[in-house]
Amino acid sequence: MRPEYLGRLSESVQKFIREVERQAGVEVEVLPSLKQNDRGPTGQGLLEIVINAQSIQLFAPTNGYFPDGAVRHEILHVQRFHIEGVPKLALADEEEWDRSFSEAMGALDNAIEHVVIVPVELQFHPERRGHWEAVMSNICSQLPDVPESERRLAVCLHWTFLRHVLPDSPQVEIARNFAAEHELLERANHFADQFLSRVASKEEMVRILFQTFPEIPKSRVAFEYINNVTGTRQTPIP
Repeated sequence: MRPEYLGRLSESVQKFIREVERQAGVEVEVLPSLKQNDRGPTGQGLLEIVINAQSIQLFAPTNGYFPDGAVRHEILHVQRFHIEGVPKLALADEEEWDRSFSEAMGALDNAIEHVVIVPVELQFHPERRGHWEAVMSNICSQLPDVPESERRLAVCLHWTFLRHVLPDSPQVEIARNFAAEHELLERANHFADQFLSRVASKEEMVRILFQTFPEIPKSRVAFEYINNVTGTRQTPIP
């Protein structure tokens, strides 16, 4: 990461970035982007990272939004994929290109990753609690608009996140009431129990996910592993 961006961060975050870059063998390139300025749950801005085998691009607002906790969050993704060897969910190489499905798998993968990453982020940066409360407030307010075909998946994933990461959040009651109203609370708790018991293995978490939601076309999805030396490889979802 270039010095002008590193210098805006605390010493502990700088050290974390340098160590991740060293182990990954790839430098994090920060790219200022006007598109990031008014995004995020409060409209202050949002960071977005694109992680490939030979490049890591961190898109940042031009309005000065570059907080320690948000930066650590994005670098935690890098640590998981590049150093810990955790796979991403991706459209399988043999499938025809489908932008909307690929983006849907990216969003699903991000939701899975957040169950693991956000507790670490909050441990180092408790001030980020407000950000995640705002994120979940937005999500819970939009639950009634989720299409019926996607409702079960949305409820189970968001309920799992709240239970694990923000168990004392005011949003828990809202999510609980919505789940109960649609007779999904018992199912959501069962999913959360199974999913969280496998949190040490992304592959096992994904296995539980596809087992619980067979409507997701598993054959179109692959585990994608990335590494600076060996490149990108895919394996089928078992």
